[in-house]
Amino acid sequence: MLHVYLDPCTVNSRKVLAGLALLGTEYKYHFIDYFAGQQKSEDFKKINPSATLPAATDDDLTLTESNAILQYAADLEGSSAYPKDLKKRANINRWLLWEASAWFPSCYVYLVEFVVKPLLKAEPDQAAIDAQAPRWTQLATILDQTLSKSKWLTGENISIADIAIAAPMHLHKAQQLPLDNLPHLKRWIADIEQLSCWQQTQRAVDKALLPEVAAANGSQPVLKGNGANGTTPKDVRAEFNYTKDVQQATELYFYESEKSKNIHEPGDDPHDMTVHDGWHRSDTFSVDKEGFSLHEFKTAYDQWDDDATVAKSFYPEIVDFLKKNQGAKRVLVFDHTIRSKTNAAKKLTQESNTSQRAPVTLVHCDYTAESGPLRVQQLLGDEAQDLLSRRVAFFNVWKPIRRVVEEHPLAMCDVSSSPPADFFKLYLRYRDRNGENYVMRHNPDHKWWYFPRMTPDQVILLKTFDSETDGRARWVGHSAFRDPTSADDAPFRESVEIRTIAFF
Repeated sequence: MLHVYLDPCTVNSRKVLAGLALLGTEYKYHFIDYFAGQQKSEDFKKINPSATLPAATDDDLTLTESNAILQYAADLEGSSAYPKDLKKRANINRWLLWEASAWFPSCYVYLVEFVVKPLLKAEPDQAAIDAQAPRWTQLATILDQTLSKSKWLTGENISIADIAIAAPMHLHKAQQLPLDNLPHLKRWIADIEQLSCWQQTQRAVDKALLPEVAAANGSQPVLKGNGANGTTPKDVRAEFNYTKDVQQATELYFYESEKSKNIHEPGDDPHDMTVHDGWHRSDTFSVDKEGFSLHEFKTAYDQWDDDATVAKSFYPEIVDFLKKNQGAKRVLVFDHTIRSKTNAAKKLTQESNTSQRAPVTLVHCDYTAESGPLRVQQLLGDEAQDLLSRRVAFFNVWKPIRRVVEEHPLAMCDVSSSPPADFFKLYLRYRDRNGENYVMRHNPDHKWWYFPRMTPDQVILLKTFDSETDGRARWVGHSAFRDPTSADDAPFRESVEIRTIAFF
């Protein structure tokens, strides 16, 4: 496997990360802190004696030039972004050489003067800018004229040359690059900025070089999918089990009963839907807007087969996480479910050992407007009335365990695309009580999201009930689904869901 060593905030590191994402190359990521000088360490200089970033290795091969890394990765993938046709390849190669020898040095002057120096509390040298301006205008005009003839630099299809040329001007606004009289170049860089492979790396750049922008856009860390490997967004088409809204009640019985005959069960209306890869905007999802969010969550806990130990040792970590993340005054963890291969054959309605189950491939939400408050009363008795006089929210914390998720990932139906009318009640019949979930009727406007190849160091936070009715998301539909791109021999998904109530 390709190993890359870089800091996403540097021009050539960002070029490599965005290029690898465009190509769909799997790689192992090694963060080298540029501003801390880790590239000058003796360990790193064994990889790259020049002490510059980025670098890459693949077994006995070492590459220390960003464009060479992209060329090699493209050949690994056989990508159309670096075609085999000799003339097309020569055209791309000449832009790669032009970028390294002419374009990068010219743009770099603007980067140093208008971005790096202010970051270091130094004043820009206007004389250096004035001296470079004619050369930069000459080079930029070449690009503008080229782009007047085609969408991308080498034709109607994007290539690694586009990523390479975009990298030195990746902070063009902060660099104060004079683009106003270069309409084709300006259009092209705007198109680059709409690429998901480019957007994936923006937050790391902002955080390191434009702290005010990063603060304005929120302080959550950039997360990476595919087990810390970069990938292109992997939207897929998959089947989701919606439920028909019929005249009779929709029910599930969790025990044998004559009453369970001829009932209307959920999941009788399957539809193929597009599921969008959310990694490119993983730090922007909100439980109050889309109904879910993604977070880093590192834990040393690994005793998932022992329910009592999960409750004793892992629940407190969840409590601390939700208090910090949601600002809750109090958090009650009241239940959890482990989903693993051992439980694959279990029926959804199995009555015993309910903490061990298989993934649920039914579009649903765990609580309703009525069952949420009722659950608070059931769990907290005399305290409930006072607690329910203030905001109460239920959150599920969904976390992969033991390995990267390679099949049956979890998908969420964006609340902004699923109005309340799309939800209706599923009645759960137990021996000693009745419960309620929501199921969903199909709506072609539903927008589904997932995070392919999540790791055990990440969690999805799902809002399953919120007592507030101020316009924020109150609950989110979700479902596991069969990913058509999963390998036939992919290891069974193993995950844990922790069910909680947060009091505000």
